[in-house]
This record gives sequence, structure tokens and C-alpha cells, in this order.
Amino acid sequence: MTGRAHRRLCAGILILIVGALLLCPAAAGMAHYRIHSNVDYAQVYFDSVYKGQISGGVLTVSVSTTGTRYSTAEVRKAGYYTTSQSLPYITDGSSTDLYFTLNEDSSVTTATLAVQTTPSGASVYINGIYQGTSPVTVNGIRSGTYTVIAEMPGSESATEVVTVTGGEYRTVTLNLGGNGAITFTSDPSGAFIELDGTIIGTTPHTATDVTPREHQIVIIKNGYYNWRETIDMTGGGTRSIYATLRSATPKNAIRISSVPAGAAIYLNGIYQGETMESGYFPITDLRTGQHTILLRLRGYDDYQERVSLSEGQTVTVYANLEGGSGSATTTPSAGTGKLALSTSPPGAEIRIDGSISDRMTPATITGIPAGTHTIRLQLAGYAPAEATVTVTAGQTASLSLPLAPGEATPPVPTKSPAPLFFPAAGLLALLFARWRDIR
Repeated sequence: MTGRAHRRLCAGILILIVGALLLCPAAAGMAHYRIHSNVDYAQVYFDSVYKGQISGGVLTVSVSTTGTRYSTAEVRKAGYYTTSQSLPYITDGSSTDLYFTLNEDSSVTTATLAVQTTPSGASVYINGIYQGTSPVTVNGIRSGTYTVIAEMPGSESATEVVTVTGGEYRTVTLNLGGNGAITFTSDPSGAFIELDGTIIGTTPHTATDVTPREHQIVIIKNGYYNWRETIDMTGGGTRSIYATLRSATPKNAIRISSVPAGAAIYLNGIYQGETMESGYFPITDLRTGQHTILLRLRGYDDYQERVSLSEGQTVTVYANLEGGSGSATTTPSAGTGKLALSTSPPGAEIRIDGSISDRMTPATITGIPAGTHTIRLQLAGYAPAEATVTVTAGQTASLSLPLAPGEATPPVPTKSPAPLFFPAAGLLALLFARWRDIR
């Protein structure tokens, strides 16, 4: 070999060595511990520093040999006694195996999980770990949440997430296609179950052989509102339905009506609404005990009544403001009628003959003197509407006006009296002239 060829060969070898060091910088100053354990998902700590979990019985931990060395390895898992040992010294690029055996803590109460499938014979996995073919019972399950998967060739896999507590025996049924099951419970119980229009029983109840599609469910009980839900049973499996039924009978309620209608209702001094032309105005979910009802309608005396409520009781208050029951004993003034006003949109201020009413549309105002009146209706953001209406004694006149978008017309200012400056100035001039004549 010539001197030139020898130098080329040496240069090539040097380049390969440098390239290898550049491509594998992590290899320098590193060593590896392989931590073995009999329990998967156990946590590994080096000097209390978390390094990972055991998976498939082993965890490889890479450490630097140039920095501070770890001295102790520790393996922990809930329900097991913690075990530890010293880490042996290892050199660059080397590795060593350490074995840890975890023993169960007998003081920890475990659960049992029984897994069934339809059809049977499916492979069962809990948190990804194979447990056998169904039906299979797994003991020693610690409290927590687990994912149960069943698989069978030619069928869809089925999955269910379950949470178990210590000492519990839990059965899980997975349907790999085909029909499923629905478990029905309700509060209160004893409610009828309607599945796709057919009554199938009363709660609590489990319906089996439910076809894999959407189903309409109605839970029915006398005295309660119907409870409805649509459930998708595609893929089979087991579903649970829990229905909380709402009572259709008001509890601790007061129902109020008056003649005439439209009276403002106050409960213990707080405004609630107005009495209606037909039916009763309900005030529900009241505390038991004494309540004060006050009805107030323009042109009539106030009506007041004390009501005592017991648990679950509904009391009806009927006020004849035209001289019937209760303390409303006066009648409207002779020669008056009613005025029913409405606007679109509602909520307009009502002015009658220039006077502002304490009502807003829609409203029926009583005690209006018979004759012709000017009505002005105003609502912010809309142009005011004005009309005249004739009220007949003992009758109700109606007026309904649409409001057009626009600005309300500003009130016309009252003409100010003339300043007193000019008459005073004239009087001074007259007095001054008389004074000159006297002189």
C-alpha cells in the first residue's frame, strides 16, 4: 500500500468513528437497569423519583453514569406491600436485571368481577389484561374503575366501564351483537313502563331480548308527569334507565281568582301577577304556615285574606271584588265601565286623558267613567299611538293598537311666563318722569 492510500484509509476510519459518535450521543455515559416484577402496573421509583410502570413484567430504566448515582430502587402498588433494594454499580453501556416480588396486603378488601357475554366463549380483557373466556370470574379486584372488553371472531367487540369498591360482587353482561337488555328503575317506584307503545311491566324491571335499534321509552305513574327517553340499543348490551318522576300535583300551593279579573296579587307583600279571566292563578312550592294574600284593583277596595298552609295542602282563594266574599264589600262607582287595552308589542305605558295609569298593556282597567276618553300608549323605541274610545257604563270597551318602530314624541314644553324685567323697567321710567315734573 502506498503512503497516499494508507492516509486515505486512516481518514475514512476516522470519519466513521466520528459519525458513529454523532449519531449515538446518548450511548456515552449511560447504563440500564431492567426492573422485573410479578405485578403489572406497579410504579417504580429511584430514590423516590418516579421512573414508570411495570408492563409485561418489566420496565427498563436508563441512567447516567457521569452524574449523581441513584442508590435505591423501590416498587409500589396499592394493595401490595412496597419492596425495595439497593441499586448495584454499573458502568457505561452495561445493563443489569433486578427482580422485585410484591405480596398482597391482606388488610385491603378486594372485589369480585363476574363477566358474562352473549354468546358465551368470548375472550375477556380487564384494563387490557387477558382474563380468560366468558363466563369468567375475576377475584382480587381492588377498588377503582376498570374497562372490560369482550371479543369474539365474527362478532363486534363489546366494552363496558365499571367502578367497583372493596367487598363488592359485580356482574357484567356484554352483548356481542344481537339483542340486549334494559333495566328500569324509577323514583317513586311502581311506575308503568311503556316500550315502543306497549306496557311491559312496572319499575323495577329488566327487559331482555331487546332488539338492536332505537326504542321509545315512557315511564307512567298516576299523579306524576310522564317521563320520556329514546335509547339506542344498536350493538346489544345492557343499559340502565333511572327515571325521576315529577309530581303533577302542586305542593303547598295557593290558587287565586277574582271577580272582576285583572287584580294585582301580592303574597306577603311581594307582587306575584294578576288574576285571570278563567282559571286560577297558582302560587306553588310555598312554606307551611301563615301567608297574607292582598288583591288590588283600581276602582275597588283592597281584598286581604290570611291563609294557613299545611304540608302538601292546596288552598283556593276566591275574591268577589264586586261585593261578595271576603273584605271586598264595595262596588264600582255608578256610571263606570271597563277598558281593555293591548298593544303589539306589549308593555306600553297607558295614559288616559293625559293621566298616567299604573298599568301596562295588556291590561283591563275598571272604574272608567262612562263617556269618551283619549288613550295614549307609549313604549320606548316605538312611536306613541293615540286614539279615542267610548266607555259605556257596566260594559267593557276594547282597544288594540300596533306600535310602529320609532322615537317617542318629546312632550311639548309649557310656555314660560314673560320675564318681569320689561314691566318693571316701564314702571321705573314712569316714576322717574313724575319725579321730574314735581321738581
